[in-house]
Amino acid sequence: MQVGSRRRAVLVGAGVVLAVLVAAFAVVQVGGGAGSGAGDAMSVAPARPLPAISRGSAAQEKGSAAPDVDGSDAQAPGVPLGGVQRELVRTAQLTVEVGDPVAAVRQVRTAAAGAGGFVTEEQTGGTGSWMVLRVPADALDRLLDEVAGYGRVTTRSSQVLDATEQVVDLDARVATQTASVARVRGLLAEAKSIGDVVAVESELARREAELDSLTRRLAALRDQVALSTLTVDLRGPGAVPPPDTGPAPGFLDGLAAGWEGLRAIGSATAAVVGFVLPFVPVLAVLVGFGLLARRVVRARRTPAPAGGSGPDGES
Repeated sequence: MQVGSRRRAVLVGAGVVLAVLVAAFAVVQVGGGAGSGAGDAMSVAPARPLPAISRGSAAQEKGSAAPDVDGSDAQAPGVPLGGVQRELVRTAQLTVEVGDPVAAVRQVRTAAAGAGGFVTEEQTGGTGSWMVLRVPADALDRLLDEVAGYGRVTTRSSQVLDATEQVVDLDARVATQTASVARVRGLLAEAKSIGDVVAVESELARREAELDSLTRRLAALRDQVALSTLTVDLRGPGAVPPPDTGPAPGFLDGLAAGWEGLRAIGSATAAVVGFVLPFVPVLAVLVGFGLLARRVVRARRTPAPAGGSGPDGES
């Protein structure tokens, strides 16, 4: 009977301990949930006055907000932009040999104005003129053909740069930065203390400067797309010298070239000697003083001959 009563007592004690552990675990879970809720409430409450602004958040806004501009995902670099109008930057160069360069310059000006373009640079010399034109992209080929008809074409070339991805990227960045500036302005209106106002104004100035830079870059790129650049070189008759077909250099030519080289070396050597010559007396005086000082030091270091005993003094 004593064994049975002891066994029942052990089982009852184990059950009590297990119940206590379960109750403690439940209390810990409930307390942890309440603590996290209180922590969340405490973290939300101080965020009311003014959220902190950092360069990291600005960079994150650039990367995360760009896809929301047009409601579609951003295109990966190098992937063809399907359905997007291509943005092409076109340039061309044309060299024409004309009979009267002055009259040809007037014709080129008239043709550029008729095509809706203008002259940005012009240089006129004794043998011809050099002009840089900006014309609408759709009128470039027509203007090239017209100017080529003024004389004999010696060179003609053109290049096309696809700037579609750059334009799309700048468009997205401008839209993102515009929204970012608007958010910072809203934070400025909610600022309470002078420190918050100063911090937000500094960040606002930085973001506005970046927005202005992006806007200018986009405008310059769109200008290059809208207006093509045409470089026209108008040369008069005989402006291009014929290639030299003279005989190859001989012995006398080599001798003359060697003599000229020897004269050049002699002139350079004479110039070096003339430059160094004024310093020779000064160096000679310094060397003389050095030798004299050396002799004096040696004379002082040499011991005088001691009075020795001759053969008579020997014992």
